[in-house]
Amino acid sequence: MDKLKIVDPGKFCETFLAEYCKNGLGVGFTKRDLDVLIFYLLLKDGRYNMPADVYKVCRDLKLSETKVRNLYQDVQLRYNQYDEKIAKNKFIEVVKSESVELRGNKLTFIIRDPLLRQYFEEWVAKVNGFTDSSFNRNLVTLSTTTFNNILNLLVDSECSVEDIKNKMKEIFEDHKYEEEIKSTNDKPTLIGLFVEELCKTVAKKAGSMSFEGLTMLLKYFFFKQ
Repeated sequence: MDKLKIVDPGKFCETFLAEYCKNGLGVGFTKRDLDVLIFYLLLKDGRYNMPADVYKVCRDLKLSETKVRNLYQDVQLRYNQYDEKIAKNKFIEVVKSESVELRGNKLTFIIRDPLLRQYFEEWVAKVNGFTDSSFNRNLVTLSTTTFNNILNLLVDSECSVEDIKNKMKEIFEDHKYEEEIKSTNDKPTLIGLFVEELCKTVAKKAGSMSFEGLTMLLKYFFFKQ
């Protein structure tokens, strides 16, 4: 292992003491709590960029991949919580990075961020759906119907049917779905067209949209911007 070098030792020590002495010197701290705090400080100091550096952390700290991922999840839950708006943006980035696969009528998203995965599971539960992560915790598989329901759950309440129609006409190329868009008067059907196009794009079918166009439309659904 390379010697661990702290970029900002002063800030590292200051934050460590503030957390470790919050309720009295070490009061309430277990070995696990201390590990989580030190890992949080290493991330905050910039030594690692998680989750991309998970294997580097494994080598440096002599830990298994499972232990590193669990540490990262605890760091997020204790020190790096973020709200649903940020979770939506992070999910848009997942789609933008093309970290999605189509298997039959199911979509599989690669979600390495533990907290984002928790938000995603929460969204699934809210629409009474279910996911399959049995083979790999980073892979979240769900039906296209469940994903459609999630988008309907998360769509910006200020997005009217006409707003969505106009945005889809603007982004879809070559008058794609022109008649379907024109004749539709409800959000679920319009969002269903988006999911259909996402599946075609993931499957790399001829004439499908770019991921850039899809993420622009997804961002509009979530934030009307």
